[in-house]
Amino acid sequence: MKLLLNILVLFVCLQSAVAAEKWQNFSVPFSIRDVAATEDGVWLATDGGVRYKSSTDDVVYTPANGLEASTFYGIVNTARGVFAVSEYGLIARMSDDFTRWTVLNRSFPAGNVRVVPGLVEFSGDNLVIAFESKIAFVDLKTVTSILSIERVGDIALGVYGPEKMEIRGDSLFVSTSRGSFVRRMDWDHLKDDMHLVDPETWTRVNPSELGSRDSLHVVVHGKTLKDSVLYSDGKSKVLWQFDVKDQTYLIGHELIARYGNGKLEDLTKYKLFQLSGLYELQAIPEGGVIVASEDGFLATNMGGFWHEPMVAFLGFGNHNEAYAYRMKTMSILPEGKMIYHVWGMGFQLYWSMEHLYNISPFNDNCLDELVESFTVAVGTTVAPDGSGFLAATSANGKYSVDFITPDGELSCATGVGSSSFAGPLAARVDPSNSDWIVYVSNRNSLGAFAEGGLDILRFPPPSRNGGRLMNPELKSIDGLDGSTLIDMAIDEKNEVMWVISSTDIGYMEFDRDSIRKPVSMNGLLGAEYTSIDVDPLGNIWVGTTTQGVYRLDRRKGSLDTLTATHYTMMDGLLNNAVLDLSIDKKYGVIWMAHENGVSSLDRNDLRETRTFMTDSADTEVQVYPVPFRPHEFPHLVIDNISSASRVDIYNRGGALMRSFSGSDVAGGRVEWDALTKEGRLVAPGVYYYVVRTPSKIKKGKFIVIH
Repeated sequence: MKLLLNILVLFVCLQSAVAAEKWQNFSVPFSIRDVAATEDGVWLATDGGVRYKSSTDDVVYTPANGLEASTFYGIVNTARGVFAVSEYGLIARMSDDFTRWTVLNRSFPAGNVRVVPGLVEFSGDNLVIAFESKIAFVDLKTVTSILSIERVGDIALGVYGPEKMEIRGDSLFVSTSRGSFVRRMDWDHLKDDMHLVDPETWTRVNPSELGSRDSLHVVVHGKTLKDSVLYSDGKSKVLWQFDVKDQTYLIGHELIARYGNGKLEDLTKYKLFQLSGLYELQAIPEGGVIVASEDGFLATNMGGFWHEPMVAFLGFGNHNEAYAYRMKTMSILPEGKMIYHVWGMGFQLYWSMEHLYNISPFNDNCLDELVESFTVAVGTTVAPDGSGFLAATSANGKYSVDFITPDGELSCATGVGSSSFAGPLAARVDPSNSDWIVYVSNRNSLGAFAEGGLDILRFPPPSRNGGRLMNPELKSIDGLDGSTLIDMAIDEKNEVMWVISSTDIGYMEFDRDSIRKPVSMNGLLGAEYTSIDVDPLGNIWVGTTTQGVYRLDRRKGSLDTLTATHYTMMDGLLNNAVLDLSIDKKYGVIWMAHENGVSSLDRNDLRETRTFMTDSADTEVQVYPVPFRPHEFPHLVIDNISSASRVDIYNRGGALMRSFSGSDVAGGRVEWDALTKEGRLVAPGVYYYVVRTPSKIKKGKFIVIH
């Protein structure tokens, strides 16, 4: 296990440079549910994945590493390897090189019965799992179920479930609220034990025979530790204690500490990702993402790592309202300025995560107040010409639309809506006259399941009215079966806006004032939706409350015939409950928010390539790694090319080695595996590439080294 973290970091970096599709998960690995020791460190089963912690390594494994679940209640280190057991009994084994997990048994999750946290034990080749209503025995050689028992002695486990379980030699102890029991086990021939299902083979024992911990003291090798980090309200927080080499790990549900050489280290804080309770995120136009938590913290990922979270506004957050109302109030301009709404407190403006302005109802301004000194907005968006931000604020009368400049100047179009309550909004420019067309979800209450429709407001741009938002024209249309819209995504290229309610998907073409449902969405199961975005190819991505993410591809460009691709934890998603999603079109990443963390999926075809190889391109064609060593790197990448281009690779003598076009250049990137068109590995030497579009040609050379 030594230097495992360094190996994994290198593995991730190589994969991210060349993979056409790659998952990453970011989670907080707490609460800790179970612990197993190794010769170098400890394995932790947590609500945020499986974590390995040692003096040199700190690695969290999630569905992106093959686990297919993110909440784990059991972990054991056996002669046959490390096995993890999920909240509902999925069993996975760590690979021998410690890079990936393999799920070996999926039979228990179908029963929808939870494992009792920490009650997973093993003896020899047998795994014993205590569920809330049964105890299961599993053969570790085949990772198949031997059987499950639902009674011990005179106790029905479905009524009084297991609370403690312990293996001592050939005896299995089980304790419930109505008594404790023990049974002699033939661990070497468990499958042949014909009486294992007989509850009468269990003997009632005194509960004191099951070990209990000292809840008042933490004692390490005879020394009582009094450090305050180990105690809460006078009681020990330590639930597990392991000696690893010359150090002792002291672990509780929310505690990791290490004692050695007379010193105690508090290792509880997980520095790589620190936010939970996420509900909203927004891709940064220049690449990266910002996430928001219910308790009022913001964190940014730029350049592949997470920055330290910051408090959004004096410790206030959006809390329960954030999810109940499907708030979408974070918007970001290309220059990096951002607006964010804090429930009741107004709007905060930031630049590079530095707070600039506070626009609150406490100040003398035109903001609506739903109640006295209390402003409520469910949505914001970037102004269609990039000159600032738009928000819709609910009111006692009719809602208002507010325009906020990057310098914090506020203009209010007061009472212009059709209802008191407003949901999310979107906006675009009418190319015929530069008017702003602002779409606002109207609703009869603030909830995500409210009745409502869509308001279409046409404003002259504030630049024509002295910087003020005024004189709108209003048209109201029906929503989706009378339900309010909870998210919208404008596809300028195809001149359509996609919308969702909590239960339906629809679209509105720019030249029509009505919302229609697609006729066919093959592969899409009935779901409760939370969020929507559109990628550069016009595909629609939707998040759901329990079913993960769907990508809806337009069949032959049709708006009415869609084909779904389904992504869940089995594919690499951190959690099937997706609270928000947003596409980073700079780097080709879709980001997804969950209550317990963030998922990201890298795909070449999520990148916006319209400016590549044009006069307005901000990045030249790049080739990497150079020199190219096929035995070290799986691909040579030719990047930042037009998606309408053709790429040819020649050897030094001018012979054509490979050609790429069409789907091979999706996302403006070509990946070459050093094979000829006949499938043979090319010889070392100098090679040339030519990238052709109808109007441009880019040429270059590189070296292949074996």
